[in-house]
Amino acid sequence: MGSCDTRHSVVYRRGSYIVLRNLPPGYNVSGISPAKNFPGLLSFGRVAFRMILISATIQLSNLRAATCALLLTVILFAAYVAPAQALASRETPVTPKQVLQTIERVRVSSPDRDLAVLALSLGQQLLLEKRYSEAVELFKALLEKWPREAPALYGAALANFNLGRTVEAESLIRAAVDIYLGGVGETAGQNPVAMDQRARGADALVLLAVVLGARREDNEALKNVERAVALAPENFDAQFTLGRALYSVGDSAAAVKAFRAALALKPDDAKALFFLATALERSGNSDAALNAYRDLIARHPRAAEGHLGLGVLLIKRGGPDAEKGIQELKSAVRIDPDLYEAQVTLGRALLTRKLAAESVEHLQRAAELAPNNPEPHYQLALAYRRLGLNAKAAEESAIVKRIHERRRGEGTENSSTTRPDQ
Repeated sequence: MGSCDTRHSVVYRRGSYIVLRNLPPGYNVSGISPAKNFPGLLSFGRVAFRMILISATIQLSNLRAATCALLLTVILFAAYVAPAQALASRETPVTPKQVLQTIERVRVSSPDRDLAVLALSLGQQLLLEKRYSEAVELFKALLEKWPREAPALYGAALANFNLGRTVEAESLIRAAVDIYLGGVGETAGQNPVAMDQRARGADALVLLAVVLGARREDNEALKNVERAVALAPENFDAQFTLGRALYSVGDSAAAVKAFRAALALKPDDAKALFFLATALERSGNSDAALNAYRDLIARHPRAAEGHLGLGVLLIKRGGPDAEKGIQELKSAVRIDPDLYEAQVTLGRALLTRKLAAESVEHLQRAAELAPNNPEPHYQLALAYRRLGLNAKAAEESAIVKRIHERRRGEGTENSSTTRPDQ
């Protein structure tokens, strides 16, 4: 999606965020609660109890390596679910035998609504357990019996997407959008059924935007998330995703507005605060960006990304701010040692300040996190030379050479296919 900022890869590399969608009358879910807090979170879709969002990943490569890539891996499930008695909190995982038995029952039984609801709840549980291949088979069986079951289409899209099958995911989620929005229109109205369908349609449009973004169809992604916001302007995730889409196509000023709209709905949301700060920074308003990063740190002191963003910006400003930036980056890696950009930036900053021995551990960790990225290896070669470790410096230089040769052989030297965690 357009130009990139490596820090965004850090926010989305790992983590889970679980939200429940509004359920039809008579249905309930128990035993599902938010997982980790900010680090690694991303929510696409509708937060206000309209969907389950499980695990999301955006990975952006290092601009210095001229390999800017976007990989979105989002697993969501917005569906009708089983009655409370059928969906009590599970103490143990679903067994493979249960999955196979349910698939068989769906395929051999005559259409039975209660069975469909039960199977959908099982599909939800499989997504929660990150068993995507099994979820695909279960949703496939449901769709063979009920081809226009929008929640099954939605769940199938999510499972396929998480398996990297973006073509299948796009087809499935487009079908879900058509079903949710077909016949109800997209204008405001007070009819409860139409309002619910539009809300579900907005959820599906956000997922469609995510899928299109993964396929690098950025303009189409933006159009769909704009449509979602028009349908549901009070949908936090639609506003947040709009900000991400605008940022990705280079419209930082509009992205700032979208992130502010998201924060008006959820003022304490860490990820929106982070992206607001980065959008402000990219738009050239560094003073406002500093304040936004500091606000994020004040609200979420254990959010490593706040320290990362502030540290990178302070180092960029130079002068007396550079030392403060180094301290912020040290805070970031203490909180989360797996933040690639924090490790590599900290290593470079220490090397610039002639602290080569101290820089090595951070550059080594960065190389472990991104072994196919030449940047940390290049910096390590510099550090080792300054320490008089010429043999080690030569080894790192050889690694850099091999990476570039491999990229040229694969035709990726200047492409956008390299991931920061490779």
